[in-house]
Amino acid sequence: MIYNKVDMMKIKEKRSMLYMLAAVAVGFICAVVLCFSRYQVELRSMSVEQAMDYEALAAVARNDGYTVRDAEQMARESGITSFAVYETTLNKLAQRGDISLVTALTARLYYPQLHVDGDTYTYYLVGKPRSEEDPYFDEVKEDLIARLGTDNVADFSDSTGRILGLRGAMPDLGDLNLGILSADANHIADMGFGVILRPTNYADPTKEDIDGFFQRVDKIRGVTGIMFVGKEVLGYSADEDKRDELLAYTAKHMTARHIPFYMIEAANQLQYDQQDGMYKLADLVAYDTARVYAMSKDELDKVTEEEGAMRFYISDLERNCRVNLYPLYKRPLHGMSRTKRTFDYIGQASAKLLERGYDLKKASIMPVYYPQELLLALVAAAAFCGMLFTLNLIFPLPETVNYVLLAAGIIAGAGGAVMISSPLFLQIVAVGCAVCAPVAAVLLLLDKYNQKKITEVIGYKRVITDGAVGLTAAVAVAMTGGIYIASLLGDTRFFMEFNFYRGVKLTFVLPLILTAIAYIHRFPLLGGPVSTIEEFPDFVRRFLAVPVRMGTLVIVGLLGLAAVVFVGRSGHTAGVPVPGIEVAMRRFLENIMFARPREKEFLIGHPAFFLMVASIYRKWPQLLHFFLVVASVIGLGSMVETFAHIRTPFLVSFIRGINGWLTGLVIGISVIVAIAFLRYLTSWLGKQVSHDN
Repeated sequence: MIYNKVDMMKIKEKRSMLYMLAAVAVGFICAVVLCFSRYQVELRSMSVEQAMDYEALAAVARNDGYTVRDAEQMARESGITSFAVYETTLNKLAQRGDISLVTALTARLYYPQLHVDGDTYTYYLVGKPRSEEDPYFDEVKEDLIARLGTDNVADFSDSTGRILGLRGAMPDLGDLNLGILSADANHIADMGFGVILRPTNYADPTKEDIDGFFQRVDKIRGVTGIMFVGKEVLGYSADEDKRDELLAYTAKHMTARHIPFYMIEAANQLQYDQQDGMYKLADLVAYDTARVYAMSKDELDKVTEEEGAMRFYISDLERNCRVNLYPLYKRPLHGMSRTKRTFDYIGQASAKLLERGYDLKKASIMPVYYPQELLLALVAAAAFCGMLFTLNLIFPLPETVNYVLLAAGIIAGAGGAVMISSPLFLQIVAVGCAVCAPVAAVLLLLDKYNQKKITEVIGYKRVITDGAVGLTAAVAVAMTGGIYIASLLGDTRFFMEFNFYRGVKLTFVLPLILTAIAYIHRFPLLGGPVSTIEEFPDFVRRFLAVPVRMGTLVIVGLLGLAAVVFVGRSGHTAGVPVPGIEVAMRRFLENIMFARPREKEFLIGHPAFFLMVASIYRKWPQLLHFFLVVASVIGLGSMVETFAHIRTPFLVSFIRGINGWLTGLVIGISVIVAIAFLRYLTSWLGKQVSHDN
């Protein structure tokens, strides 16, 4: 196989590239220190709060023939630690029998002492007689006045009874969110469960409204967090002049009471369900927040109990969720009631979490963490040196140019980390690492293999041994880039995904393009290597003039389909569905491994690396060698990109990369063994046919 060694020999003679490698080594040490600090922070966040809707549970349990006390005990045994309490409505209270809501006509017939004329108030709310204790009436009155105003609520209570007159129209009046009733919440606390408050915002909030809500909160015991309902957080105002002040007022109340802000993860698992004012409030409470995983009832009904449990377990393990809000099944199945099915999958999830070392109690709040500034500056400066080194592997630059770019890169990296230190700057540097690390890994190994003087076909045993050593070296180089990313983006903003790594698809595609460019610069693909930019148009013309056979079209079509799946399955907005057999394989690996490796690594990229070595040692066609070199980047790029998921604990990402490497070794070696077996089998059959003839 012909190899353009001229430029590659120049690389070895460049002192500037040795300086770049030295800078990368120093940066790597700093990155490891930062990653260890990050690991220590993540290690202190191992408590998961298991929650569900109390009112929904009570309703389903009654319909299934259980008492509420029975349901509470089943919840406790399954691992539930908290219940979510929503705001009440007049309809809910009336259905429970805690109040009576009657029309003006009914009030005139049954409460003649009120002298109701039917024109002043349209509805009347009747509480319990004065001779009985009523834990709801006074708070409902407060909530109605806050929501409807004093002009629409009047108290007609006397020495014998409790009654309110209301102005409003059904059905909106009956469904109006009032407030969280302290009696309901305290019942949950008395049973030994935590209380998660789920309030809605006021239509036109004021400081008095916010004060009223938190005065109610002060009556409730065992509050673990607040999870807002609706499109706005409490205190968000349409009036821009008042908005910041009111959000700050809400944050002040939450901070004074040490109540964390629970934020529900978005359905696409990226950031959060959008609520106006949520990111501002999170900043104002100094990121005293926890990530919540909540599956919809419709989605839960589509999956088995085991799959439902795995989704919650994986969300805690891989996406830093620390509150699980479990829905209830909508229908019975396999002889199990809705209640039994629900606690079956919750119990399975709890068992998996306990086995993994998590505690089931109040959600742990990750401490606010930012990397040490000096170390971060050194890592960013070294990252630019690594990018420049990779550029020289693709297109070697003159020494003078390298020294200028080296100095500029160090200044830009260190200065940007210290003076800018914005999430956008750090993301740009991280993208550079994610793109360059897998490219450098493949090109360094490719040059190493092709510098060998291979004059005859080498056996498959050497393919396996050299392939295994080479893949290990390539994984080590690529993982260096991953550790750089993990240290650069390792702060609270990325842990909790207020900011996140952007450019995932670019990270997958650009290394393939750069590797292809570097390949045609090294090898005589379709006539000769492309040594200058001016030669590239001629290469394109030669490429377009290549005769195409039907078999080639089929292969190209399959590669195109694979490319669509490869790119389309990356990121969080993929439109390519995951087949059931792959889901089953994922669940199997998740159950037997600490961290499931990614399919792009052990099924595509790492086996392709072994085949790349085979194509060199066995002297396969040049075009096939080209495609295998490019394909080998896929696994390394996927491993590096794993570290860009900062919400995933560093140790999980690291072990996932190791598992991908080990699994890839097994499959890659198996592929080579299978090829060798088929090669020797066909050779033996060919000899038998020749012997018979």
